[in-house]
Parts: sequence; C-alpha cells; structure tokens
Amino acid sequence: MKKALYFIVIILVGALLGTFIGKLVAIMFPQQAAIKDLFATEMATGLHPVTLDLFVITLTFGCLFKINITGIMGIAAAALLSKPLFK
Repeated sequence: MKKALYFIVIILVGALLGTFIGKLVAIMFPQQAAIKDLFATEMATGLHPVTLDLFVITLTFGCLFKINITGIMGIAAAALLSKPLFK
C-alpha cells in the first residue's frame, strides 16, 4: 500500500513538472512557431461539474485533467526514475 502511494505521488509530480516545463517552453517561443503548438496544445478530459443543492448548502463536484506532451514525458521520466526505488 505504501509503495503504491509513493508511486502515485511520483507520477503526479512528474506530470506537474512536465506540464510546467511545457507551459514555460510555450511562452518562450514566438506566436507563429510550430513548436509552440506542440508544447502548448493540451488535451482536457474529466467530469463536468455536478451541482447538488441541499437548500442549506450547495455542493459542486467535478474533476478535469489537462495534459500536454511534456506532461506525458514527465510521467514517463518519473516512472523510469522511480523504478529503482521500488526494487
């Protein structure tokens, strides 16, 4: 159980760092550069917000994942780097 939690945290950190690097690279390139499109294009998937109104309190639930190519590379790098930690 503990190993699974560490692995999930490492994968999430890899995704966050990869996405951050992708956004940073996309900012650095000019608007017309084709490489900017590669780094700036995101795929968003998730659950649309659902609202539950209980008259006293209103709850809204939803989840959205936005990932780009460097986020995927960050996940792969984190998985490869964490592999020796779990032997």
